[in-house]
Amino acid sequence: MIKDEVTKRFPACGKIEKEYENSKWYSVCMQVIFTLVGIYFFWLMLNEATLVERLDNIAILFFCLWRIHRQRDTMCYIATNGMIVRRKCMSLRDYYNEQVHEERNLVYLPYKTIFLIADTWQEIELGKAEEGGIAVLPVRLQFLSKKNKQQIMDRIKEGQEKETKDTL
Repeated sequence: MIKDEVTKRFPACGKIEKEYENSKWYSVCMQVIFTLVGIYFFWLMLNEATLVERLDNIAILFFCLWRIHRQRDTMCYIATNGMIVRRKCMSLRDYYNEQVHEERNLVYLPYKTIFLIADTWQEIELGKAEEGGIAVLPVRLQFLSKKNKQQIMDRIKEGQEKETKDTL
């Protein structure tokens, strides 16, 4: 998705300041893996005699090409009033749905609602530290670079400090 589409979908987020992708090392590594898998299934497809026998290999080949294309997707948008993150798929159906409609897994989180980001960067705790006040959102931020993770943490702290100053 481009920035304009994100701001249309989440008007409360304000202006998009920055976009974050998975680290380059992770993206390149996954692209190489999907390329090798695609080459293997292409090679298997050449040995099949009929189109019907080739269909499963063709399907896997198209999936590999699609995943190579999607490796550079934005995982997190930092905006004026909050951040927009890509949530983790919870089922196989959810995963396939996300392949076609990538925007459905984006979630807007105002800075004031973010309580904690787990050390693994696979969960964000939302709410307040009181009984029943914390909700856990599984996200896919674990493959961001360390530099980008630090920038996100700094921006969250800055956004939360700004909101506490505005309420005082």
